[in-house]
This record gives sequence, structure tokens and C-alpha cells, in this order.
Amino acid sequence: MHGSQLPWSAIQAGFQHQGETVFFAGKAPGIFKPKRMTAALSVKTTVPRGRRPTTYRDQESQTDRPTGLFPYDLQERRANPANEFLKRARDRRAPIIYFRGVKPAVYEPIWPVWVDQYQETEGRVLLAAADTAQPSISSAEAALPSANEVRDASHSLALVRRRNHQAWFSSRTKAAYDYRCALSRLPLRSLLVGAHIVPDAEDGPPSVNNGICMSTLHHAAFDAHLIGVDPDLRVHIADHVIAERDGPLLAALQGLNGTQLIVPTDPTAHPNRDYLDKRYSAFLAARR
Repeated sequence: MHGSQLPWSAIQAGFQHQGETVFFAGKAPGIFKPKRMTAALSVKTTVPRGRRPTTYRDQESQTDRPTGLFPYDLQERRANPANEFLKRARDRRAPIIYFRGVKPAVYEPIWPVWVDQYQETEGRVLLAAADTAQPSISSAEAALPSANEVRDASHSLALVRRRNHQAWFSSRTKAAYDYRCALSRLPLRSLLVGAHIVPDAEDGPPSVNNGICMSTLHHAAFDAHLIGVDPDLRVHIADHVIAERDGPLLAALQGLNGTQLIVPTDPTAHPNRDYLDKRYSAFLAARR
């Protein structure tokens, strides 16, 4: 109904459960626990109206640089019950919702997130996020054992601990492109990812200007330098892909050659030309 950004009125409405309204968040408190629960359900960061000053550090910083996790300030009084509710969520490894303010009374929900570190002396927690489009399992999910779990001894479970700013980057990039592939206009959210222009391994920033929303197929082709995008947003397909002949899927990929990349309606979210130039140079080098 609202896309990736929710007005406070939609959050405040809550939902019905067994004839009772359960709220997602509280108007005043940043750490929220519904009456029926014994641990926190959500945390909220607001954007002040007008020129009102910020109150908490998390209103100004997006990620904790050393870890890539989301910092969130505890209530000022250490004995505040709200802090205890957040600590219980940490102890249970319970997933919660992070309503991050994008403008006054408008929030982007990031979920699920977990309380990865409870730093009482620093007066904050660090929240780990999972990007549901990624196939790896989060450290928090791995910490939820089941007494009835049966696992074939011939298989192993690989646990991948990702820098969590990538979940934020992917979420924001897909939202900026209105959840459509910038190459094919595919609208299936489960098949979309936020693709880096300058790769994370090359210190590409987790910024929407360094991202393009793509389907998983186009993302794989982009990373393999089968697809290139020049600084003028023109799409290029590698010569050897153009020369192939193998059915409608390949033909659709070939048909992108010479087309224009579809960009967000918000000009501030458009791809950075310098990032595109660097990535396009790598595409040209791979063709030699």
C-alpha cells in the first residue's frame, strides 16, 4: 500500500490479534513493547520537524564504521524499563523491527534486525540486519537452536557474517528504483537486489548513488562483465554474448544493448557518473 516508506499513521494503526489491537510502535518512546509481549518489538528513530535539534546520536549516524552495524541509543536512564525490554530481546535473539526515520513522520522499516551487541557503558546497542534477498544465514538466525532439529551428517551449514550496512544499502537502493529492475523493469521483489557499481571489495560506498536495482540474473551478468553501463547511462552487452544464439532469455539480454538505464524519479538517487565510469572501464578491459 505504501511502498518502502510508511507514514506514521500506517504504523500507529497496528493490527488486530484475537480481538485486540496490537501496536507496532509508540509515538513517544523509541523502544517499544506491546502489552502482550515481555520484550521489545521495535525501535524507532525520528527526524525532527523544522529546526528542532536532534536528541540521540542515532538520529545523525547511519552505521557504526568498525562493524557496519546500526547504532541505536539506549534511554538516558540506564535503569529505564525500555532498556531492559531491549536487553531481553537480545538475550532471546528475538527479531525486532527498526523504524528508521527518513523525514518527519515518515519511516522506512528495516526488518528483521537483532540486538547484536548491548553496550551499556556506551549507552547504545548495535543492531544486525538481514537482507532477505541474500541466501546466506545471519549469525542471529544461527543462534536459534531447535530441540527437534535433525541435520544430515553428510551436509554442513555454512554461516556467513556479512557487514550489515549491505542490507541497508540494498534496501535503500531497491526502494529508490521503486522495486523494479533498472534494466528489464522486472517488478518481482524476491528477485531483486541492490547491485554495487563500484564493488564493496574495492571500497565502493554503501550509497544509493553507488547502486542500481537489478534482477538476480542481470546482477550476475553485471558482475561477470557481460553487461556494462557507461557514464551516460547507456547499456552495453559483451560482444560474445551478442554473438550467441540460444532462445528467448538470451535474446532478451541481447536486446538490452544500446538501451538506456532506467533511473529513479528522484535525481539525488541517480548513479554517480564517476562510479559508472570506473565500472565501465572494467567492463571494457574484460572485453579485450
